[in-house]
Amino acid sequence: MIGSSASWPISVRIAFSGFVGVVVSVLLVLAHADHGDPSSDSSLFVGALSAFAVAMIVLELALILAGPLIVIAIVCGVLLRRSIERHLLTWSLAAPIIVWLFACGVMASTSASPAAAAQGLLRRLAAAILAKENLLFLFGPGGSGVAFYVLSAVRKRRRV
Repeated sequence: MIGSSASWPISVRIAFSGFVGVVVSVLLVLAHADHGDPSSDSSLFVGALSAFAVAMIVLELALILAGPLIVIAIVCGVLLRRSIERHLLTWSLAAPIIVWLFACGVMASTSASPAAAAQGLLRRLAAAILAKENLLFLFGPGGSGVAFYVLSAVRKRRRV
């Protein structure tokens, strides 16, 4: 059964889910990007072709940046395989929240200005959590969590 997820080990399911999360993140970034002047004289084909080219470049860059994080997720998934298989929904919901809080913590701990450093870590963490642009770190991994849950639930159903 090559095409079914029943034969996929947890590392492959995590890698595939990580790729889905990166694609969701790229689509969210491109959906909120400025697409230029809609009244310009360029044809629809040229606009679609340039949007596709930008999407492919951004996707490749996102995969390069997310690659180490996906490897970390694979290692954690292999180490925690039994717990993940037993508590699939809990892990699928908690993992995106953990990634989002970790990203907010990293952003809060790396202050760019002396004024921001004087605010204190908890205030910077609260500001990072409340920042709308950091929701990308929640929705991208959320797409990954949904993909992992679907792949694993199909696998679980076929085993029974």
